[in-house]
Amino acid sequence: MAMSNDVSDATPDNDLMDDGSHLYSQARASALTSLTEVLRHNAVEIVKRFYDGLIRLPKSKHTLAALSEHELQHLKTQQIQNLYALASPDLTAMDHRTMALRVGRIHAIVGLEWEDLIRSRGILSAAIHDTLDTTVHGIALAVLGRRLTQDLAWQTEAYQRLQTSRQDVLMRVTQLAWEVESYTDLIGRVVQILGEHDEVTGCSVGRPDSDGVFRFESVSGKSMERYLAELENSTERPVSNGDLPQGQGPVGRAWRSGNVERSINFATDPLMEPWRALALYENFRSSVAIPLRQPGHPPKAILSLYSAFPGGYSAADQMAFIMPLQTLLGLAIARIENQEGRTHAVPYATRQHWAALLRSDALEMHYQPLLDLKTGHVTKVEALARLREGDRVLTPGEFFPALSTDDFLELYVRGLAQVLSQRNRWLQVGVELKVSVNLPSSAMGDNRYFEATRQALTEYFCRPDMLTLEILETDALPSGMDVSGELAKFKLLGINLAEDDLGSGHSSLNRLRELPFDWIKIDRSIVSVAGQDASNVLRFVYQLTRLGRSLGKSVVVEGIEDAGMLEAIVILGADVAQGYAIARPMNAQQLTAWMHKQPHVPRYLEARSALGKLAALLIWEERLHLICEDPRAFGRLSDIVTVPVTPGVVPPAVPAPLDSACQVCPFSRFFSETDSILPKGLSDPTAQRALIAAAVRHGPDSVAYRSARQRLVTAIMSETAEH
Repeated sequence: MAMSNDVSDATPDNDLMDDGSHLYSQARASALTSLTEVLRHNAVEIVKRFYDGLIRLPKSKHTLAALSEHELQHLKTQQIQNLYALASPDLTAMDHRTMALRVGRIHAIVGLEWEDLIRSRGILSAAIHDTLDTTVHGIALAVLGRRLTQDLAWQTEAYQRLQTSRQDVLMRVTQLAWEVESYTDLIGRVVQILGEHDEVTGCSVGRPDSDGVFRFESVSGKSMERYLAELENSTERPVSNGDLPQGQGPVGRAWRSGNVERSINFATDPLMEPWRALALYENFRSSVAIPLRQPGHPPKAILSLYSAFPGGYSAADQMAFIMPLQTLLGLAIARIENQEGRTHAVPYATRQHWAALLRSDALEMHYQPLLDLKTGHVTKVEALARLREGDRVLTPGEFFPALSTDDFLELYVRGLAQVLSQRNRWLQVGVELKVSVNLPSSAMGDNRYFEATRQALTEYFCRPDMLTLEILETDALPSGMDVSGELAKFKLLGINLAEDDLGSGHSSLNRLRELPFDWIKIDRSIVSVAGQDASNVLRFVYQLTRLGRSLGKSVVVEGIEDAGMLEAIVILGADVAQGYAIARPMNAQQLTAWMHKQPHVPRYLEARSALGKLAALLIWEERLHLICEDPRAFGRLSDIVTVPVTPGVVPPAVPAPLDSACQVCPFSRFFSETDSILPKGLSDPTAQRALIAAAVRHGPDSVAYRSARQRLVTAIMSETAEH
């Protein structure tokens, strides 16, 4: 008996390959009527084979295993009726679309993964193919196959509708979380928003009273009002936070653990025994309890979402909806209670896509070399997270804003393991490198990061001093927490700590002084001279470098993109440089090859580039200020040069006749050092002489000095433009 590998492959007519107008044509009524009669004798076997295949899919198996025997039989009966409807000669396009959207909505709410939905179409086609004679019913099976394809498309539309609704809910809750000013307004409006969401049958927000009994302060829907009122008024069924059976439901567990808890099916979950009959009566079949809390803090309240279907909001898309919802509301409650005002809003709309990539092992660590400016060699690399999406590589700037706290933990654990494992592979080929990994501020108060770090060091036999953890300065550290104590735990392991992106966000002198950082990293936004006064940029870098060094920190300057800036920061006394002038971030294999040809930093005995000369000018001016504060020293310098006085003219400085002792005096050499700052071959040396004259006659804080300095800076920068 000839068999086709797909129901739709059994098409003998070309007119079935058009836009679908024949799928519901009466021209196929006779063939479909014959197929329907055959299906009535074989539908039970087809559906049995279908579910035998479906239960082999891990995610579908999890959902099906939670069903009672009665529920499973009911589901199979519905599948048979759906199969009859799809093969019916009386089916219209409108009726089919309505049916598919309804079934797709249920599948999405139950938590049937979209990938499993697609696989289920193939399983159903195979079940039909293995049961029926395709040579006898070829035309009808071809129509049925195309109807199944159309059915999948419309079910996918239902999935997308629900996903669009989730994104809309997140946008509305995001706005609410940063605007609402009271706890009452927050919980009242959030249950209203969620109650309008299609997959939510009921929701509530509550917390325990002084006796440990949950009091639900805000409720959505009449069914939920009746259900919770009955629970609170009952002496046998109140929800509690204790160890009694009344505390073992999702709400009680979530309050104690601080984790998201759920009941996938009230009908079969033994922990739901105290509330099962009442919940099923009100058409609640599953629920999820979401603790609203800051990372590292106990819950402030519990948000419960109830569904009319089994599943408990456990699918990946539903988790990607729940986790940002939890974070938003937890932070909003903390803001209100602590009266801290608004904080930076994080966009959550794209989170589910990035979270799915993170869960699919798409994480790929890239590495950027850090150049030791004292030795001229690369001895350390910073690990930078990337997510691979097909041929495209996503950078942190794209996916970091969408990650939840748990996503960042996943990223940290996976990333650290990948980095330390790669370090061992480098050692095997004779390349020894220290590594630096970003530690999110959410690690403060979350002991999982510390344990993950400790375990990774042990597992990969890495000396702690070979690892640096970088804390982003743009992250606000949790208020009310002993951050220094939290960081001290990592320090006790022997790990180095760095404050990343200094100057770009939440830094303060106290934070820099009090927290146990070994390194500070000056942010690339500080170093960029694009559209800015290069001299002022270097002055800021110099002062931050001096501040860090004075506090006993080593200083890394990020964003070094050209040789001139590299020369400048060497002159300004930085310890390490990082940026495109050294190397771009690269994958592990590329870095291995690069290490064998890494550049060596030349010794800058004299400034050569424009930025190098400006850096040398800053050092010279620093010494000038010190001398000007000492009257005797400044008087000695004044004796070394003569400054003729002409009314209305800024006089040049002319070296005075010096005896042999003066010619070797350090003060005599001081002004002559401007020769190395002045552009080579400058035809007019008056800019240099005017600067010295203004410094001696008017002082370095005078308008005359600033004017003379600007002319010299312009001359230096003009040299760069000409060459």
